[in-house]
Amino acid sequence: MFQAATLAGLAAFGLYIVLRASGATPQNFEQWGPLVAGQPMRSASDRVANLGIGLHFAMGAILVLAWPILFSTRIRTGHRLVHRWTGRVYVSAGFLAGAGGMAFIATHGAYAPAASVAFAIWGAVLMLSAVMAYLHARARRYDLHRAWAIRLFAMVLGSWVFDLEIRAWNDLTGGLGVGKGHTFGPFDYAILYLFFVPNLLVAEFFIRNMHRRIALPRPLRWPTLAALAASALVFAYAVAVVTATPGGKFGRHLLQLGAG
Repeated sequence: MFQAATLAGLAAFGLYIVLRASGATPQNFEQWGPLVAGQPMRSASDRVANLGIGLHFAMGAILVLAWPILFSTRIRTGHRLVHRWTGRVYVSAGFLAGAGGMAFIATHGAYAPAASVAFAIWGAVLMLSAVMAYLHARARRYDLHRAWAIRLFAMVLGSWVFDLEIRAWNDLTGGLGVGKGHTFGPFDYAILYLFFVPNLLVAEFFIRNMHRRIALPRPLRWPTLAALAASALVFAYAVAVVTATPGGKFGRHLLQLGAG
């Protein structure tokens, strides 16, 4: 269920980025719209911010759409040239997406100072993962290359999971801990790290136990299975609501476009 929801959700997210950033949907990204529309920039920092976030969008679309090629065992073993060149494009996109986001943060800032700090940390880890995945591949240290590629994908997931977690939390808790207006509540601070730190922790667990068979103690097996099943259901619910309903952040653009 996790894999199926991720395949469908990331495909829709990638389409959302491409269509909305290109102006094909009724409302463009606020940070990118002026440059797409050819409007004059008030200052050099505005131009850098617009170019940076535009680069972030373009490279982000590659990151969320090309990953099935890289993680396909059949392509990696049977079509190595495809895997290598896709990998080169992917790590380049990872580095450039982080650099574009950093340029936007430095010249414009995110929606709050705390968000600027968190997004900068996320972008730095994204760029580091891309660089290390490339360097280890070049040195033929394939186990380390794969580990850093997994970390890179964990960071890529963060850009998508951010909106899923916000929607799931608001729907399931009624907005507990969410600030009103321009104020920040406890959840608003927590989500700034929950969208990527847990991903990285899960990736690290997988990397460090990739060649081990983990057997849980019998009393923990059913509670663990129940927790995973509940998480999968919440995850699938969030993907469906955000992507395929008129009230969802992605859905309201994709559905309007489909309806003409």
